[in-house]
Amino acid sequence: MAEVPVTIVGFVAPLGKSAEDQPYPAVITGKASITGLGVGGGPIPPSPGYPAHPIVIPQPPPEISGPPGPWPTPPIYLPPSPGEPDPPRPTHPIVLPPEVIPPPDGGEGQDRWQVQTYWTPETGWGVAIVPGPGHPGVPTPSKK
Repeated sequence: MAEVPVTIVGFVAPLGKSAEDQPYPAVITGKASITGLGVGGGPIPPSPGYPAHPIVIPQPPPEISGPPGPWPTPPIYLPPSPGEPDPPRPTHPIVLPPEVIPPPDGGEGQDRWQVQTYWTPETGWGVAIVPGPGHPGVPTPSKK
């Protein structure tokens, strides 16, 4: 049975009919419910294919965690097949190569590429990176 909170503001009319029985203002607060309310205006019959009460929730599966066990542990190491050598794998210390950041003034080799802006009526403005005069793939003009 569904219920909703309600507040009624109004007058209380006494049941008596004498001159002393006059209506008086009152506020009634409570909960209202409609007996027999259900989907479609009536009670909902049980449908086939739905679980019947009590519904039993199954227990969670057992947790699989670290050793001892037959499963690999992080980092996952798969031994080589019999007769094969151990494959190489990274070991500590792992040294990362330094980042090469070009100097802000251009530096050596910065003339190999140039950034050019262009404009066409179809696409408007654009930016292109093109080989510069120091790029080894730029053909040199012929001298006649």
